[in-house]
Amino acid sequence: MKDIYKEGMTFKISSKRSDHNFELDSRELNQTLGGAVFEAIPNVQVQMKNPDINLQVEIREEAAYLSYETIRGAGGLPVGTSGKGMLMLSGGIDSPVAGYLALKRGVDIEAVHFASPPYTSPGALKKAQDLTRKLTKFGGNIQFIEVPFTEIQEEIKAKAPEAYLMTLTRRFMMRITDRIREVRKGLVIINGESLGQVASQTLESMQAINAVTNTPIIRPVVTMDKLEIIDIAQKIDTFEISIQPFEDCCTIFAPDRPKTNPKIKNAEQYDARMDVEGLVERAVAGIMITEITPQAEKDAVDELIDDLL
Repeated sequence: MKDIYKEGMTFKISSKRSDHNFELDSRELNQTLGGAVFEAIPNVQVQMKNPDINLQVEIREEAAYLSYETIRGAGGLPVGTSGKGMLMLSGGIDSPVAGYLALKRGVDIEAVHFASPPYTSPGALKKAQDLTRKLTKFGGNIQFIEVPFTEIQEEIKAKAPEAYLMTLTRRFMMRITDRIREVRKGLVIINGESLGQVASQTLESMQAINAVTNTPIIRPVVTMDKLEIIDIAQKIDTFEISIQPFEDCCTIFAPDRPKTNPKIKNAEQYDARMDVEGLVERAVAGIMITEITPQAEKDAVDELIDDLL
């Protein structure tokens, strides 16, 4: 108390016994220890509600433990206890936050990332892998699944009206992610959609996109404002990576005026112009799976140090 007390501070003692053979009960401990504090610091004031210092004392069989500070952890559930989900991971701010929140609730995630070379660069792919690596701090190694998406995007661009490009793109992404989920024994699909943030994230768009699957879609950030999402991204150290200027495949073909209230009937008519099943099968057959580990980040730093030396 002498080390942490400053003039004018209030305090209280919070005692509890794990060892019930101890000679003083909790009330007697509070009185005895409070008296000792008064002897050491005569001017100190007691305050039972919201004191400046809450001196916590726990009596156990092997020792008495004293503390005055509570440091909150992330909370949540152990990763894997809630089953497996497929995280649709772009290079943006929202999807890594969605992945973190899913991990926090015990979901073991696998990251599904869509790449459209040569329209998307190797830098965009590395960005997504770096974001995945940041998430490994919260749940261990993560399987990173790269999906070849160039053929599908070119097909949509050639055969569908511009206003529906985003809707059809997201419907294909959902189909492919669901097929991967089925093969890899996942239970849900997770994404970073936030209601009303962009054209493909209106309720009408979500309905049109969801129509291609019966699998539950979890959207951990759906009701959050952008600033709330950014706040979490900064806390989990993904924000600076997310704002790197590499475009993902959702932005390279983004129309100037995307449809904000697409109709399922229209989307299905435009789908019918394409070999949907064949496109999905070829994309799933071409996936590349990499295990992302926290160690790789350390190895890269060690390699850089070696180069400098």
